Amino acid sequence: MAAVNLIGSYNYALVALSVLIAIFASYAALDLAGRVTAARGWTRAVWLLGGAGAMGTGIWSMHYIGMLAFILPIPVAYHWPTVLLSLFAAIVASVVALGVVSRQKMGWFRAFAGSVLMGAGIAGMHYIGMAAMRLPAICQFKSFLVVLSVVFAVLISLAALWITFHFRNTKTGIGWEKLAGAVVMGAAIPVMHYTGMAAASFTPSGMPMDLSHAVSISILGTGGIAAVTFTVLGLALLTSWVDRRFAAQTLELQEEKLQQSEAYLAEAQRLSHTGSFGWKPSTDEIIWSEETFRIFQYDRSTKPTVELVLKRVHPQDAAFVKQTIQRASRDGRDFDFEHRLLMPDGFVKYVHVVAHAQRDESGEIEFVGAVMDVTAAKRAEEALRRSESYVAEAQRLTHTGSWAWQVAGRDALHLSEEWYRLYGFDPEKGPPTWEERLQRVHPDDRAKWQEVIERAIAGASVYELEFRILLPDGTVKYIHTVGHPVLNASGDLVEFVGSSTDITEQKRAEVLQARENRLLEMIARGDSRGLILDAICRLVEELASGSLSSILLVDPSANRLRHGAAPSLPGPYNEAIDGVAIGPSAGSCGTAAYRAEPVIVSDINTDPLWADYRDVALAHGLRACWSTPILSSARKVLGTFAIYYREPRSPTALDHSFIRQIVHLASIAVERKQAEEALEALRQAQADLARVNRVTTMGELTASLAHEVNQPIAAASTNANTCLRWLAADTPNLEEARAAAMRIVKDGKRAAEIISRTRQLFKKDSSQRELVDVNEIIQEMTVLLRGETTRFNILVATDLAADPPKVMADRVQVQQVLMNLMINGIEAMKDEDGPRELAIRSQRAENEQLLVSVSDTGIGLPPQQANQIFNAFFTTKPHGTGMGLRISRSIVESHGGRLWAENNSPRGASFCFSLPTKAGAPE
Repeated sequence: MAAVNLIGSYNYALVALSVLIAIFASYAALDLAGRVTAARGWTRAVWLLGGAGAMGTGIWSMHYIGMLAFILPIPVAYHWPTVLLSLFAAIVASVVALGVVSRQKMGWFRAFAGSVLMGAGIAGMHYIGMAAMRLPAICQFKSFLVVLSVVFAVLISLAALWITFHFRNTKTGIGWEKLAGAVVMGAAIPVMHYTGMAAASFTPSGMPMDLSHAVSISILGTGGIAAVTFTVLGLALLTSWVDRRFAAQTLELQEEKLQQSEAYLAEAQRLSHTGSFGWKPSTDEIIWSEETFRIFQYDRSTKPTVELVLKRVHPQDAAFVKQTIQRASRDGRDFDFEHRLLMPDGFVKYVHVVAHAQRDESGEIEFVGAVMDVTAAKRAEEALRRSESYVAEAQRLTHTGSWAWQVAGRDALHLSEEWYRLYGFDPEKGPPTWEERLQRVHPDDRAKWQEVIERAIAGASVYELEFRILLPDGTVKYIHTVGHPVLNASGDLVEFVGSSTDITEQKRAEVLQARENRLLEMIARGDSRGLILDAICRLVEELASGSLSSILLVDPSANRLRHGAAPSLPGPYNEAIDGVAIGPSAGSCGTAAYRAEPVIVSDINTDPLWADYRDVALAHGLRACWSTPILSSARKVLGTFAIYYREPRSPTALDHSFIRQIVHLASIAVERKQAEEALEALRQAQADLARVNRVTTMGELTASLAHEVNQPIAAASTNANTCLRWLAADTPNLEEARAAAMRIVKDGKRAAEIISRTRQLFKKDSSQRELVDVNEIIQEMTVLLRGETTRFNILVATDLAADPPKVMADRVQVQQVLMNLMINGIEAMKDEDGPRELAIRSQRAENEQLLVSVSDTGIGLPPQQANQIFNAFFTTKPHGTGMGLRISRSIVESHGGRLWAENNSPRGASFCFSLPTKAGAPE
C-alpha cells in the first residue's frame, strides 16, 4: 500500500508571532548596523559580535517559532544540540550582514557576496533546524522549492543589506524610514522560511524515534522562547539607544568643540592669511575655507573651480600655474610653489600654495592643501632686500665693511660684501680663517693689532684702532676699525660686531696736504726747482708703496724732455732717458708730452710705445709706467710726471686722483719758477725803461739844471770875493769874513746836492726800499724843477701834511713819479694864458694811506681819451714817448698804491697817488 503524506496545519497566532519577531529583529538589525558603523576599534568588534548575537537570536527565534507554528498529527520533538547549531548559523549570517553594511561604502560586488553568504547562512539555519526535528515520520524535500527557498534567502538578504546600509545612520527617534524598512525586511524574511517549510513533506514511518537529547516544546516553552527573544532584542535596542544617546551627547560636545575649533581655525587662518582647500581632480570638485574665499576675493556663494583660480592668477604667472596644476593632476604628487594674483582693483598679491596628494576609499586622487597670502612678507622681504641693497651701496660709497666674529675659535660669523672688497678676499671661497685675516694686516702693524684685540677680549670692551693692510698685489690700505662686544644672557663675551672703513684716501689726503703745504712753503720761500721736484717725487714714493717716480721738463728749443727729478730711479736709466724726444711713440713720457694727455702703459714688455726704450727699461726691472703731462695754466706742456712699478700694473681710480694732485703741485712749482724768471726779466726791463725815461727827462731839463747849478756857484764866487775883501782890509773883519766863508760852504752844498740828485736819477742801481719822508722828496723835486717853473712863470704852491707818516719805498722811484707828474703839469701850462699854478699837496688818507696830489691850471685831460692816458705809448705831446705815466703807475702799484687822474674845475687836471704808510706797507 502506498505511503500517505501527513497533512500539517499552521497555528496562525504563532505565524504572526514569528513575523512580528522578524520585524523586531529587522529593526534591531537596522539599529545595530548604525552602531557597528559608528564604532571604531575594539568597540566595533564588541558591537559587531553583540549585535550579531542579538540579530541571529531574533532570526533564529522567528524560524523556530515558525517551525512550532507548523502542526503535524504526530508528536514532534527537537534535538537540542542541532537546534543550537542552527542558532550558530543564524549568528554567523548576522555577523556577515553587519560586517557588510557597516562599511563606509558598499559596492555591488560586496553587496552580492554578502547577500550570498548571508542567504546561505539563513538557509543553513533553516535546514539545520529542520534536521533537529524528531518525529515518527520520514521527511522529504522538493528540490525546486528548496532551491527557490535558497534563492529567496539570497534575494531577501540582498534587499536586507541594501535597506540596512541606507537606513543605518538614522540617529534620532524611532525613525519611520527605518521602521518601514524593518517591516519590509520582517515580512520578507518569513517568505524564505515558509517556502522552505513548503518544500518539506512527511511520511509516517514505523521505525522507532531516537529521542536522545530531544526535547518537546510546549506552549509555555514557545512563550519562553518568544519572551527571551524579545528580551534579548529589547536589551540590544536599549543598549543601542543608551549608546546612541551617549554618543549623541558626545557628538554634540564634539561638534561644539569642532565648531569652536573651526572658529579658532578660521580666526587663525584670518590672522595668518592662510586658507585651506580640497581638490579632487577627477570631479574638479574644490572646497575652500572662508579665508581662501577672502584671499581670492570671491563671494562665499561662488562655486570654486580651476577656471576661477586661473582667472585671478597674474598674467605673467598664468602659464606656470596652469602647468603646475596639470602636472599635479596627472602625476598625483604633492606640489609647493609661489605665484602672484591680480585683483580686480589692480592690486597684486603674492600667494604660497602647498598641497598634499592622497587617495580616498575609492582610490581616487585628492589634494588637501593651504594657500597663504604672503604679500606682506614679500613686501617686507623686498623692503629688507632694498634696505640691504641701500646698506651695501652705502658701504660701497663710504668704503665701510661690516663684520662679526666669534670669540671662541675666532671664526667669522658675518662679513659684508664691502669687507671682502676692502681686504681683497673672494666671497665665493667662503669666509677666510682668523690666520688668513691676520696675514692681511701689515707686518709693521700686526703686533699692535693683536695687542688691541687681546685687550678687548680680556676686558669685554669696545676697541678702536687704525692700522694698515697689505694686499697680495702690494697695495697698502689704511683701515679704521671699531668693534663692540656682544654678551650672552649669562654675561659672557661671545662675539664682536663692528665695521672696518678704508681711510686710505683720507690718510693719503692728510699726508698729501701736509706735504703739499711744505712744498708750497718751499715754492714761496724760493727754494730751487730741483729741490722742490725732488721732494714731490719722494712724496709720491712714500704714498704709493713700491713706486718709483720721475719728472722730466720740456726743452722747447730742442723739443725734448730733460731730467728734472728722479731720486729713486737707477742713475744709468735717468741718463738714458735724459733728452728723450717728444713724439707719438716715445715711451710713456715722450708720448704723453706729445699728446698732452696721460699715457698709461701697464706692461712695458708688450706695449708698442716702448719699442725703442723697452730694453733699457727691462734691464733695470721696470715693467709699468704711467705718465701724465704737466700743463701750465694756459694748457701748455711744461713737462711730464711718471710713476714706475717693477711689475705689470694698472692704476685705480684712487691712483688717478692722486696723480692729478701731484701733477698740479708740479705744475705750480715749474710754472712758478718760469714765472719768477719771466718776472725778473720784466722787472729788469721795466727798470731799464724807467732809467731811460729818467735820462730822457733829465736831458730835456739840462738848461734848467745848469741854471740851478750856476746859481750857487755864482753866489759862492761872490761870497769868496767878499771874504777876501774883509780879510784884505787894514783891520781884517774876521766875523764878516767867517760869515762870507759860511755862505760859500752853504752854496757849495747846494750845488753838490743838485748834482747828487741828478746823479741818482741817472744811476742804474737795483731797487732799494727804505722808510722815506714824502714831504722831503716833494721839496727836493720843487727845488730841482725851480728853473723850469721860473722860466715859464709858474707859481709852485705846496700844502704838505704836518708830521706825515713815512712810507716804505724806493726813494729814486718816488722822485721819478713826482718829477713826471710835475713836468706834465708844467708842459700843460707853459703855452696857456692866464694864471699858471702848480699845487702839490700831501695828506693822510683812510686805511693808513698817504695821499699826494699834483694839480695844474693847464689844458686838462684830453676829451674822450681820459681813460687812455695811462696806456703805454699814448701821448699828447709832439715829442713824447707815451711811457711816463705808464711807468709812474707801475711804480706806484708795485709799492701797493694807486695812481689816477681827474679834471679840475674850471681848468686843469689833478694827478693823485696813494702809498701805504709803514704800518700797511708790504714787506
